[in-house]
Amino acid sequence: MKIKQQGFAILITAIVLSIAGVAYTASMAYLQIIDNQVLGNYYRNSEAFVNAESGINLTLSKLKNVSTATNMLDNLPYIYTASLNATTSYQVTVTQLSSNKLLIISVGHSQDGTALKQVSVQVYYDIAFNIPTAPLSSNGKLQINAADSINDGCEGLTVAECRSPGSIAPQITLSQPSFTLPSTVLAQENNDQPVPDFCLDDSLQADNIDLSAIYGSLLDQDGLSRFKQINLNQWGSAASASGSVFDQVQPIEDMNSATSLFENTFGITWQDAKGELTSSSQVAHIDMGNLNNGSCSEQLQNMDDLIDIIYITGDCDIKQQHTSTNSAGNKHFTIGSADDPKLIFMEGGSFTALPNTHSAVIGLLYLLPASEEVIDENGNLVYIDGIKQTAQDMSIDLAGIQVNGALLSEYSCSVSSAVSNNFNSDNFNNNFNNNNSLPPLSIRYDKNVLNQLYKQLGMTDATSNYQLVAGTWRDF
Repeated sequence: MKIKQQGFAILITAIVLSIAGVAYTASMAYLQIIDNQVLGNYYRNSEAFVNAESGINLTLSKLKNVSTATNMLDNLPYIYTASLNATTSYQVTVTQLSSNKLLIISVGHSQDGTALKQVSVQVYYDIAFNIPTAPLSSNGKLQINAADSINDGCEGLTVAECRSPGSIAPQITLSQPSFTLPSTVLAQENNDQPVPDFCLDDSLQADNIDLSAIYGSLLDQDGLSRFKQINLNQWGSAASASGSVFDQVQPIEDMNSATSLFENTFGITWQDAKGELTSSSQVAHIDMGNLNNGSCSEQLQNMDDLIDIIYITGDCDIKQQHTSTNSAGNKHFTIGSADDPKLIFMEGGSFTALPNTHSAVIGLLYLLPASEEVIDENGNLVYIDGIKQTAQDMSIDLAGIQVNGALLSEYSCSVSSAVSNNFNSDNFNNNFNNNNSLPPLSIRYDKNVLNQLYKQLGMTDATSNYQLVAGTWRDF
């Protein structure tokens, strides 16, 4: 009996030990399975993250290439791969947050499709053209007074906006102050516009710019002056043309041979461009020499919004009934917008309006002197050696003009007649336009506006870049 009891105990013990062994083995197997699942999940999540990150990197690489970036930005919101499947490991969606900011969201999945990971980031993008490098450029001398305002594009913007690509102009002004001008007597003899005394002061051989009118750093990062000057018609050293504005105009083959601001800016000669301006159906031509056409402001208001280029001959008169009044009570007439900027050529004139009225241009304003036939005191055309003589305007008054983008002047002397403390208005009034009732000149450089304009004009884009917005990376 005792032996049977001992055998039963041994059997029970063996069974318990066997059960414990089986349980231990099962537990170990279960733990191994759990470990494998954890490792599998980690691997698949890592695989999904890597794939999602690959989608981000692919999109950023597209933004560094002009053609792919343009294709993407022209089709926002942009989706790369319509759906996730066995052959596509990620899907990228690109949406626009502001004029130069994008949100990129990439969803990646593992190879077996069981894990998904989303990564997002915001970026500033910059599709750049060879636009003017300064808010104000001149093919001659510049007179800028304390009452004027030349903004390099950063003043008044937030720190983040200033850090984004394209906020600040490389130069503040670009000019050729050594341009030789005829004396006032000679100008009057040739029926030219009288030249202000300031323009005739060749002893300075420099522009006269009141630094209190400048909003922005006077020196660049290398400590060099941002007031760039071109000497001896060597505009080729600053050549930055990005293709012809007009398809039918032959571009200059060697930009190093550019001898004028116009050639430097557009890569074509003014003689060729003028013929296209006056004949192209894509250009709005406003001739202020024809009094039957109505006021300039009325013609501008009635212009087709699809027209991007405007060619005005003579003074553009702004009628009060076409102006708007802002919160400060100032009247203004605006041409163009940030989304639809305009390229305006004005030959032989400027904006004229009632006192305290601004004429604002959003885009690029190009001022060009007019040439007229010389007539003697008897009213006859003047010929020398059988050649009919012509006279060209020498100077232009910039007062009363506001530009958001860039202003360029082909005149030998560009002067603002707005009153300032250090400006001899008496001498100026005697020799120029007696136009001190106009508001000061105001220019804000806006690279985004200029790039948008050049894009509308079909100019050749030059570079494409991006910059990550700090603190916007999300992968959780």
